[in-house]
Amino acid sequence: MRKYDITSLLKLCALIKQEEGAKEWLAGNGCRELYEFWEAFENVEKSFRWLLENNHRELAALVDAFHGNDNAKLFLIKSGHRELAALIDASEGNKTAVEWLMKSGNKEWLPVAREIYLWNKKNAKKGFWSFFDFGNPYS
Repeated sequence: MRKYDITSLLKLCALIKQEEGAKEWLAGNGCRELYEFWEAFENVEKSFRWLLENNHRELAALVDAFHGNDNAKLFLIKSGHRELAALIDASEGNKTAVEWLMKSGNKEWLPVAREIYLWNKKNAKKGFWSFFDFGNPYS
């Protein structure tokens, strides 16, 4: 896996926050795999296949691990992508993972972990409250 600079990872954060132009910036600056990762994270099968077909297996495994596949997380660790395994835990608010990312020289992933944490928190809330969404009787 290539080493991403902080600017590219901040654009990934912008994409997670749905900021306009982030996807285009990533594509135009040789980081298409980052926006394909995020789309795969959001269950776009075509993007997941793109990651596999374009030799970004670690990002595909990251998507799988985020969706609960422990074997994918183990693959990340065994294949030398501990920073991505730590990203999963850090995005769940695990302080040990955050500290490890900082101490291991992978702190550029921390803003991504934070945005995924916030995205998950926002969408979990949406999911819970949507249970009580009986429609608008006044529309």
